[in-house]
Amino acid sequence: MQVHSPAPRSGRPWTEAEDVRLLEGVRQGLGLDGLADRHGRTVGAIRSRLARHVPLADATDTSDAADERLLQWVRSAATHDSGSTARGPADTPGPTDDPAPGFDADPGDDALPASLTPGTGPADVLAEWQRLTGHALSTERRALFLTRTTVGTLAAVDPAVRRDAGRRLWQEIGQLLLDDWVLECRCPGAATLTPSWNAIAERDDDTALLLRELLAAAVDEIPGERDRRIMGLRFGVGDDDARTQERIAEIVGLSRERIRQLQNRAVRAMARTGSPATSRLRTLVSELGHLDQAPPDDDGSSSAERLLDLAQVLLPAMAPRQAVTLLATLAGVRKVPADGLSAQAVTIRTLRQDAERREASRQGRVERATTRWQRLADRITWFGTPGGAPPLGELTALREAEDDDPRSGSWHCPKLGRAVAYESEPERHLIQLLSFAPQVAYYQEQPLAIGYEFDGRARTYFPDLLVATTDRRCVLIEVKALFEMATAVNRAKHHALEQLCRERGWGLLVTDGYRTRTLLEEHRPDPRLADLIGPLLADGTVLGWSQVVSAAGQRPDWMDFAALVLSRGWDWRTRPFRLSIGAASPRPDASATTTASLDVRPGTSAPPPHASPPQPDAAAPGPGPGPGTALYRNGTVR
Repeated sequence: MQVHSPAPRSGRPWTEAEDVRLLEGVRQGLGLDGLADRHGRTVGAIRSRLARHVPLADATDTSDAADERLLQWVRSAATHDSGSTARGPADTPGPTDDPAPGFDADPGDDALPASLTPGTGPADVLAEWQRLTGHALSTERRALFLTRTTVGTLAAVDPAVRRDAGRRLWQEIGQLLLDDWVLECRCPGAATLTPSWNAIAERDDDTALLLRELLAAAVDEIPGERDRRIMGLRFGVGDDDARTQERIAEIVGLSRERIRQLQNRAVRAMARTGSPATSRLRTLVSELGHLDQAPPDDDGSSSAERLLDLAQVLLPAMAPRQAVTLLATLAGVRKVPADGLSAQAVTIRTLRQDAERREASRQGRVERATTRWQRLADRITWFGTPGGAPPLGELTALREAEDDDPRSGSWHCPKLGRAVAYESEPERHLIQLLSFAPQVAYYQEQPLAIGYEFDGRARTYFPDLLVATTDRRCVLIEVKALFEMATAVNRAKHHALEQLCRERGWGLLVTDGYRTRTLLEEHRPDPRLADLIGPLLADGTVLGWSQVVSAAGQRPDWMDFAALVLSRGWDWRTRPFRLSIGAASPRPDASATTTASLDVRPGTSAPPPHASPPQPDAAAPGPGPGPGTALYRNGTVR
């Protein structure tokens, strides 16, 4: 009898039925050659298809041992699942996501982690999925479920975090797709985040924090340690601000051109990958940036306008031109259109600033500035007998913003008669307020350097503004987003500022331009939040964002969380999120003294307030000041 071989299928897409037949053949004991003959495909195609289904498999390894591992994993997973659940109807709905091959692969890993060894974690994920959704999958669908790469990723997640994340998704949206499940475990709230454009335009803190955590999760999905490090430095993931390509080149030890090439390659890869966090970030950028179609809350703004505002939320420390180009490329826009959007965004930013200058000439600006400053002044913290401000002639910027610094710019102040440098948009809004508030006599940006300690290392910190009021008092101002005021590094800076202000009788104001740190200090967080999170930190455990959400049972209110961290003195760091009990923050001693003072050289007198500030001395300052010590313009610590 003549045996007919199947028609060649080389180059044709795989179907679900063919996948089921492939897995059935593996369970029957067929090798790669036998499977290739059965399906009419090459051995390489069979190997690639199996590697696609096996977590952390390397399809480029063509050795006999690697082939045997692929086959053995599928057989073991199927054997372990054979009696775990009852057979359901063949048409029972199953997961519909199809993650990209190699999603969670790490080129440096040579073996599967313990949690992904055959016959363990994946079956637990299947059981949880069926229990949460109430669906019982058929034998064929269970086999497909167990071989998905995303299931292997979920198997490596802490079971409590995984269960809580799955329960939240099922309750909120009524379905449990595997990609969404992975994303909810890594970045709680990101899978269901649907921010309105108003949340971006009004710089909503909750939305900004979640989008930045999503960006950090997307960077963590980049394959290759070097590419992850470069993009982390570029986007400002971690405790540091975003770095320029020149600075990254110095850190990594490569040329600037090579850094540019690696950055572009990584962003293009992020634009194509199906990894959960990156895919979700890409979708949000495309929708919010109006790159696909007009969203329901369309306000008539262009894509360039939207990307500009989105860049100020996601990448506030990066130059707008570069940030808009990166976001557009990430969303899948080709190079030429992305460059066009970037150029439009720069033009829009210039027009906005021109409009603000025109607005500054109106009397209404002065009236609004008067009211706003009074509200902020009522929240200033004063220490002892108020001390006077140094004369304007003794003040100058100790640290000048560089032309290529992506955060910097300048704004002409009519009160000072000169351009004032700023390093962020909130700082620019505040100096404009100071320029028109009649209660302010004069002010100086970056007026002094203060030493402080953080992570066991001496550092130097430059307060944003020194303000002299018309009633001859002095206020130090630091500009920070409200939720950032509770982070560990900013609390260390605040401690150094408070110590200096106690010695001088100066006021201290930490604000985002509208709200102040005292709002967090006075806010009473939900006591149940402390009861849920506190015990987990007691033994020195470091919690991620997903673990905090899991402990709380839902995403905690960011105001409650920041106020709780501030009141308890916990060590909180963002991008990526890390929370630990930390060391108790020392309170400034009212009797402590420092030797810092302004330097007025012998034989000279301070110029009148309206005089132009003197030029900095040619000599470079010496080493940075110690903790609690202030260094002034000519580098002298008194």
